[in-house]
Amino acid sequence: MSTPHFCDRCGSCGKSFGRTEPRTMFNNKTYHQNCLKCAKCRSPLSGNFYPTLEGFTCEQCHKRISTRCKRCGNAIEAGIKYKLYKGQEYHPECFCCWSCNAQINEGEQFYELRGYPQCPKCHNEGKQEFADYQPVELHQCVKCHKTIEKTQPFSYYEDKTYHNDCFTCNRCGLSLVGKPCHRLGSAIVCPNCN
Repeated sequence: MSTPHFCDRCGSCGKSFGRTEPRTMFNNKTYHQNCLKCAKCRSPLSGNFYPTLEGFTCEQCHKRISTRCKRCGNAIEAGIKYKLYKGQEYHPECFCCWSCNAQINEGEQFYELRGYPQCPKCHNEGKQEFADYQPVELHQCVKCHKTIEKTQPFSYYEDKTYHNDCFTCNRCGLSLVGKPCHRLGSAIVCPNCN
């Protein structure tokens, strides 16, 4: 009978572990606790984290880059079942008739009105107008004034949106994504640039 062999080297940095040093195991690899880091903000991973093409992301970064619902604009969290229609993702409860807002459940018949779902009742009544609920407008970055596309990661600060690449300290250029910052006059600065 053989006992399992555990790697005595970190799967990230390749260095060995101290005898009592805490380790994190993931996908049959062992890591120093500070070596398993978020691919976006580089903070050590703990709690929930999500696989991506670049490695893993922490829960906070995952929420910033996750898919957004076409109807409500909110993130569709990992593991949540969603509906896909014409390349657009919807929360199941947001997949509704765009004329009367009635929910269209899985397996129910529906029609299309100018590219959006419409229930049979509204279709048969010949309704051609959308209900008051409008499709989500894409955000605009307040720094570069370009549109933040649905798949681009972005940050909020003081109810304003920024591309993550644009959310930097106005003095030294340090990325402020996931870091503390504050206003200094009209500038947003990192703690080092008081």
